[in-house]
Amino acid sequence: MITNYKVEVYNHLPATKVNGITIQGVLARVKDVYCDMQPYSKALLLKTYGYDLEVTKRIFFMDVDYDIKIGTLLYYTNPQNVVEKYEVKAIPWDSGFFEVVCNGI
Repeated sequence: MITNYKVEVYNHLPATKVNGITIQGVLARVKDVYCDMQPYSKALLLKTYGYDLEVTKRIFFMDVDYDIKIGTLLYYTNPQNVVEKYEVKAIPWDSGFFEVVCNGI
């Protein structure tokens, strides 16, 4: 069963250099998107795509979204009003839809 989850998309703004020291950009909210989230595992990811990464969720989006990339943070507020945070670890391109795999943080 496909469920429509609303997640907030966050990306880091570009880093800057000050006196030779790199300062990472701040985390900025980009937008809200709707998706389907499913539990996922490292073993399934390795078997299906050959990636050896720690992951806990697989998320499907209706359209390709160029704001979502490796390192993007996705925030989801669950029915108990607890914010779950996921970092995008991989974007498999084998499928006919936009799919990302994430690890809970």
